[in-house]
Amino acid sequence: MKFRWSCGTADEFTFYPTVGHIKGGSSMIVKIMVRGKETKKYEKIDFTCETSVIEQQEEGSKKQTWNDWDDTMKTLKLVRPSEFKRIERLKEIAEIKRKEDIE
Repeated sequence: MKFRWSCGTADEFTFYPTVGHIKGGSSMIVKIMVRGKETKKYEKIDFTCETSVIEQQEEGSKKQTWNDWDDTMKTLKLVRPSEFKRIERLKEIAEIKRKEDIE
């Protein structure tokens, strides 16, 4: 399964991990961080978890085991400042599109 957590318009909530892949029938710990500039009382908040079925590709004739993945798993890569700005802009555009699709 592929999952993606969404808080809708409640930007002060952040999920860790936000997106990932997990084997069916297994579990994963998800943390929610609340970070606001002022004190608020919430009576009801709708959190959405989008899910979809995925398959991992097998490599050659080797039997592949399932690999969980989530966006907290990071790989460092050295990039030029101009490439970094382009990558960050693409992320912003993708996030804007995803939020528009939810609404």
